[in-house]
Amino acid sequence: MNLIIMKASDIISEIEEIVKSKSDGVNSKWRIGRANSNSDAKEQHGEPNDWRDWDADSADEAIETVDYFVDKGMRKEGVGYGGASFVYIFFSGSPQEVL
Repeated sequence: MNLIIMKASDIISEIEEIVKSKSDGVNSKWRIGRANSNSDAKEQHGEPNDWRDWDADSADEAIETVDYFVDKGMRKEGVGYGGASFVYIFFSGSPQEVL
């Protein structure tokens, strides 16, 4: 699997499109975090169905992305350790909601 390493601005644009299309732009229905391994993080969160992840150019780019969405009301999850550069989101909504 080839990963595309992305800048914060590109990841932010993609996440905004996903949130807009899947939940009418409601950030609070999503969780966001950083991880050292995208697959480990997904497993730790119970393999959510609506999971997306990106490999940021650096830990700083990942932090910028997470902070941007936390400021917009997204719920923050794990932060990994050291230079965690994977950014992930998943839908958490309410128990009645399924995407």
